[in-house]
Amino acid sequence: MELRISSTENIKPSSPTPDHLRTHRLSFIDQLSPRAYLSMILFYSAGASPVHLKKSLSETLTHFYPFAGQFKDSPVVDCDDHGVTFIEAYLAEEDVSEVIQQAKANILEQLMPCKPHESTRVEHNLIVQVNYFGCGGMAIGICFHHKIADAATAANFLKTWGLHARGAGAGDTNDFKHVVYDSNSIFPAQDLPDMSVNLGLGLFSLDSVVKRFTIEGEKIASLREKVVKAEPYLDRPSRVEVVSSVILGALLAAYGGLRDDDEEFTTTPPKNVTAIFAVNLRKRMNPPLPEQSFGNISSAAFLNLPIDREKKINHSSLAGQLRQSIRMVDDQFVRKLYAEGEILNILKAVEAQGSPKSNKVFVISSWCKMPFYEADFGWGKPVSIGVGTRFTDAAILVDSCQTDAIEAWVGLSKQDMARFEQHLGVLAYTS
Repeated sequence: MELRISSTENIKPSSPTPDHLRTHRLSFIDQLSPRAYLSMILFYSAGASPVHLKKSLSETLTHFYPFAGQFKDSPVVDCDDHGVTFIEAYLAEEDVSEVIQQAKANILEQLMPCKPHESTRVEHNLIVQVNYFGCGGMAIGICFHHKIADAATAANFLKTWGLHARGAGAGDTNDFKHVVYDSNSIFPAQDLPDMSVNLGLGLFSLDSVVKRFTIEGEKIASLREKVVKAEPYLDRPSRVEVVSSVILGALLAAYGGLRDDDEEFTTTPPKNVTAIFAVNLRKRMNPPLPEQSFGNISSAAFLNLPIDREKKINHSSLAGQLRQSIRMVDDQFVRKLYAEGEILNILKAVEAQGSPKSNKVFVISSWCKMPFYEADFGWGKPVSIGVGTRFTDAAILVDSCQTDAIEAWVGLSKQDMARFEQHLGVLAYTS
């Protein structure tokens, strides 16, 4: 694929940030978040003038001013209106529909303005690359500094950018008039060593293989009914819980089929999988926080899964265990976890567990029901949402443009991916 960069500009907020808002203090959760980029690609069947996008981006930055600022050495962002990098690129001979269908990592990476696996330096809080295809389609690759934004914040930013681009009237702009900056008051920053480099960058690897698996809505519905019949004490499981159980089942089956003397496997087979699920806290706090709350307002649910080579994988049981671990993450649990610093002990234990070959740490993050598909800049909603970086031992779940379908972007080593794909837990329920 031949991509030509035509311009690189710095976009500043359309209005200066007031003096009393010039300092954005990180929360404790921000401090623990990876010093890396949170990245995604939005694909469109049509595009528009870059002037239109730049102007609306500038207007949006007035409400999301930390993205246009710069980090200081302390847990503070200087909201000095430094601006964000805006790159324009052209692919004269490529068709956007083919790129979406193939979903090849080496091609998707070229559509991104950042390469999170290449360096521990994250120099910009926000970078945008707008890619114009010869067919008339467009892809926007965007990278958010994960120290100041989680996926929900990113989705809210993109939705707001779309509102500005469409010239939404005053009655439609409540979402970006009420961005809330109070996470530091709920989870005050603490004086602690920077663990984020070790915890975050392990997710990114050039040696990993990232593949997209589409789980159709009808198949998800069928699995949900099976879980309800098998585990009657459970309420109807969510789409995310069902898909996560399928992924974990395939992973356990892949490792469970290995033996210590397996010549094809070059490392010692793991005996346990520690699954970590990212949990959005906004609706779980008491009182609930606004959806427009800015920052990393998420925690994690942990699930330890022993690998039993003699036991059949039970997706219904996995879904039940997952639900129980996520339900534990409520207001009382979270406040104790962070106020008393217990989260540090947990993270250190997880990091230590990930070192021995006997334990595998796998992270699942769901972007489902977040308003990524509401990022309409005036020429229609996205036709697909992609992940443009090579991560390993993790999965990102994204809503498909198809009704109720979920696209699971799974990153594993080449060796693990080959075994993962072989197992019925994935192949029976994916297209």
